[in-house]
Amino acid sequence: MSQITFQLRQLVQRMWFLPAAFSLIAVLSIAIAWFLARFAPETLPFTMPSNGVMSILTILASSLLTVAVFALSTMVSALSSASASTSPRAMPLITGDRSAQTSISVFIGAFLFSIVGIIGLSAGLYSEAGRLFLFVVTLGVVVLVVTALIRWIGQISAIGRVGQTIDRVEKATCDALAMVTDPPNFDCQLQLVAPQGSPLFADSVGYVQHVDASELQRLAQENQLTIAITARPGAYVAPNRPLMRIEGVVPEKLVEELVGAFVVGDSRTFYSDPRFGLVVLSEIASKALSPGINDAGTAIDVIGTLVRVLVDRQPIEPPAASRHALVSAPPLDPRDLIEDAFRPIARDGAASIEVVLRLLAGLNTLAFASPALKQPALAMARDAAARARQALTAESDLKTLEAAAAFAEEG
Repeated sequence: MSQITFQLRQLVQRMWFLPAAFSLIAVLSIAIAWFLARFAPETLPFTMPSNGVMSILTILASSLLTVAVFALSTMVSALSSASASTSPRAMPLITGDRSAQTSISVFIGAFLFSIVGIIGLSAGLYSEAGRLFLFVVTLGVVVLVVTALIRWIGQISAIGRVGQTIDRVEKATCDALAMVTDPPNFDCQLQLVAPQGSPLFADSVGYVQHVDASELQRLAQENQLTIAITARPGAYVAPNRPLMRIEGVVPEKLVEELVGAFVVGDSRTFYSDPRFGLVVLSEIASKALSPGINDAGTAIDVIGTLVRVLVDRQPIEPPAASRHALVSAPPLDPRDLIEDAFRPIARDGAASIEVVLRLLAGLNTLAFASPALKQPALAMARDAAARARQALTAESDLKTLEAAAAFAEEG
């Protein structure tokens, strides 16, 4: 079920999914109106002339195509702007924005509803009762379109903006951290020593996007195996980097099932890969610090976001008894989390005293708030201070730096 849930989630987030779903609903509503008319009484309180419904549908069809094209062009412009000012890796979060997809889907679905309705009326498929039902459904579609237009006006002012993109990446990262910490470590045993056993490799080279620990547990129970996962989501697997190591006899026909519990793709995803979210946030800060943009404020905003994400969701060690007792997995390394989040900012912001001070303050907060992150945070603070000493030239900046970095040496 975990594998199916992951695939369905990936499908639903596709840009085309909601427009296709709304278009299908639009066609079905036309068919349902025709079908229900068969059960309507012979005498109706009032009738609806064919040209009355036709005129409304014609207005919708002629206007909504233009509106849908405008909405899609706005979306493309927002994606281009966000990619240039933040990070291309954040684009799936914008294209997967459910509110924007819903508005565009309403426009496309209502357009298709109008076209199919006009065809049905022109062909004389609807009786008096059918036209009445179609008119009622059309009024509902008009209400949906007006609501979607009002919502879209509010969305286009924010979609693709740097602040909104940062917020979306933050939420995706928090969701991924929640997924891998509750239950912790995929509810598997914690790997305390280097795993032993025969290695199994992926059929293709790429990034691990999902691990179905429940399926691995089932296969381990049925075949008396002990499985050690060596590639968490986000890991790059190749002929020299195995997915897992197996202790026990593995029949040839079982290898495909074991490897099939891993989803390997061309790129990393935010789903169950919190390190990727930290990398993307750090990329946004690094781009803001580039000479072409020179936006220290965005970098400072990202530092605050990173600190908030790591403080709210700290690494949790799994309990002694895990649900997947025959499967072990390596824990998230606190050092990796800190380096993914802050090393690029320490490198690219070393010449900006404002960024360095905010970075050191954030690392000080993490060292104080999280025992698991304390030593990696202190080490990163020392590294950031060393980079800043080489990049800063003003004596006043260097004095301020030494005062701010004193906690790292004392810790």
